[in-house]
Amino acid sequence: MSCVAAQDSLPNSTTIVRDEWGVAHIHGTTHTDAIFGVGYAQADDYFWQLEDTCIRALGRYAEVVGEEGVRSDILNRSFEIAARSQQDFEKFPDDHRDMASAFVEGVNRWLETHPEEKPRLIKHFEPWYVLAMDRHIILDFLYRQSHIGKPENRIETDVAESGAAQDSETSLLNAWDLSHRPETGFDDAIRAAIGSNAWAISGKKTHSGGAMLFVNPHQPWYGMGQFYELHVSSDEGLDFTGACFFGSPFPTIGHNKHLGWTYTVNEPDIADAWRVTFDDPANPLNYRFDGGFRSATEWQETLQVKQGRMLVDRQITFRKTHQGPIVRKEQDGVFLAVQVAGLFHMDRMKQGLGMVLAKDFRTWRAAIGHCAIPMFNVVYADNADNIFYAYNGTIPKRNKAFQWTKPVDGSSSDTDWLGFHTFDELPQVLNPQCGYVQSCNSSPFTTTETENPRREDFPTYMVEDADVDMRRSKMSRMILNDATDITFEHWSSLAYDTRMYWPMTEIPKLAADYETLKTKLPQLAGEVAEYWDHLQNWDFRSSNESTQTTLVVAWYEQLYGFGYPAETLKSEFADRSTWFVALKHAAEKIDGLYGTWKHPWGRAHRLQRLANQPDVQHAGIGLNSLQRSLPCPGAPGPLGIIYTVYSSPEIPILRAQRFAVVGASYMAVAEFGSEAKAHSVMPFGTSGRRTSPHFFDQAELYSTQKLKPAWFRRDEVKEHAVSTLNLQRLRN
Repeated sequence: MSCVAAQDSLPNSTTIVRDEWGVAHIHGTTHTDAIFGVGYAQADDYFWQLEDTCIRALGRYAEVVGEEGVRSDILNRSFEIAARSQQDFEKFPDDHRDMASAFVEGVNRWLETHPEEKPRLIKHFEPWYVLAMDRHIILDFLYRQSHIGKPENRIETDVAESGAAQDSETSLLNAWDLSHRPETGFDDAIRAAIGSNAWAISGKKTHSGGAMLFVNPHQPWYGMGQFYELHVSSDEGLDFTGACFFGSPFPTIGHNKHLGWTYTVNEPDIADAWRVTFDDPANPLNYRFDGGFRSATEWQETLQVKQGRMLVDRQITFRKTHQGPIVRKEQDGVFLAVQVAGLFHMDRMKQGLGMVLAKDFRTWRAAIGHCAIPMFNVVYADNADNIFYAYNGTIPKRNKAFQWTKPVDGSSSDTDWLGFHTFDELPQVLNPQCGYVQSCNSSPFTTTETENPRREDFPTYMVEDADVDMRRSKMSRMILNDATDITFEHWSSLAYDTRMYWPMTEIPKLAADYETLKTKLPQLAGEVAEYWDHLQNWDFRSSNESTQTTLVVAWYEQLYGFGYPAETLKSEFADRSTWFVALKHAAEKIDGLYGTWKHPWGRAHRLQRLANQPDVQHAGIGLNSLQRSLPCPGAPGPLGIIYTVYSSPEIPILRAQRFAVVGASYMAVAEFGSEAKAHSVMPFGTSGRRTSPHFFDQAELYSTQKLKPAWFRRDEVKEHAVSTLNLQRLRN
């Protein structure tokens, strides 16, 4: 098929080849021609999600979803995401503006040639939208780290209670007066579950002698945090395959011919809150600062909120100090201002493109050295047998006299940020003798068993997760310490490893407790005997057929709670004899749900996809046993499993199954030698269109613990091409 016929030799030409799994292999004469194809392909695969992300980024979500979009819009506008992005776009280097323009040109071309698509709001995309989408996603991700208080984080899944009561066109609402939600189980657990696994091993541990990389982010499977797989190349030297969020003009994780990397979530202190006092009777916008006053800026914006078929105007008042926007009122005259480091960093596209184009560790490290990506651990491997870990972040330097994990005094310049730490000042590990690095949302000081950065070399405020050592990290170190002579096939199988660290380590320890129980509490011992005996005949691996997995997951949740991180034992189970009471209750719960306590995990834990869901919370409501689903052998990460999957909870009577919604969202394994070789998988499929054959085709792989080839070389792409689309960009 062809939209505008073009030969590869013609200038401004773009080709989109689709392989057997629907993955887009996009080639352009220039970098911008390739990025034009990325915009076209993303719109073709899932315009609904691309537009949804963009609407949020413009601070106009309430126009399409009504009241539930108010908080997202107010948070967005408090930080002036759209306004500053439009202004900053004009300051971008010419080549970066050209790339953003090419991306939206591709989106707009797709809209022009597919009139059957009916956008909900945006009928034409502007180049600066690319900058706004990047910043809004970062803000949504990082705002919860601003120390304004937990569990009342203001996140966009909240419903604005105070706003809901004010539906008059003349109503006035201050951005900082929005009510703050109480803690809720499912959405808090889902947000907290966003994490990742990442491994790299050097040639000393592989059969081929080449380094290997494991890419395993745990992002939501619905909403703007979901991944999109693609391969992008150009005649100017771009050639990279991996994944990104919708709205990104090129992949952000993956590999080229020479090297690759991936990210995991970390917790550097990159956002702070300041307590600001406004008490000048002569000027209500003056706030205390260094013995005098400084003046805040205040402005109003009109927010349009969908109500039925109408849009109702709502006037919102915003305010900002030199520290950042005012987001909360604590009491009369006392407010909290917040800032997120790196949110408006102008070098993010330069850094990302530099990393994608890098051919060796030196040039790649120089690119990431901009520290333009505000957070995330990074794990790297290359064809020169380098492996590398860094605790990346745009981390402000601060006065160590203050406690930065809570709001600080905003009336003193002593609490102003003092510049930013350079990349060289961040924790990192290069080519350890053990032959591996791993990162599973744990402390940088647990990257390996012994070859880690020294904690005392870094300021305490820098690493907020310094004491965290997740069971996934412990399992990873165990696997990688033991790894020898690893083939690519073995490396691929480890991506789906289902051994669970918690039962593997705790059940043997409980053997003595059970013997004591038989003496001290014989009735309880008799009641749990069959459950306990059932767990003795098990290799601690989750599988679709395993009834032990179902029992252990339920038992664990009795002891530690549902969700994530859930690695702290509940206080009522300090006495280990009570663990057997929890085991009994777990078996009773399973029996109540399924009519038997021996229920296969794959029948309890399911894969199902819904189209056009704005986030995991909405999808969690709609997932049901009446539509097609597949078994899912993955399990919750707190049990210490590499094949990590988090799910919506069971609902007795209404929905006995739990449905996967977060977890291994793009898995890839790569081996670096004379040529790069990779396999990958998405939990559902490349296309978000329910009528596409690629809407749910990869779920079969995910369910049976298989990966697909991630074809990279031109001859491979040609051999497995199913369709080819030639496009020619319009000349100015």
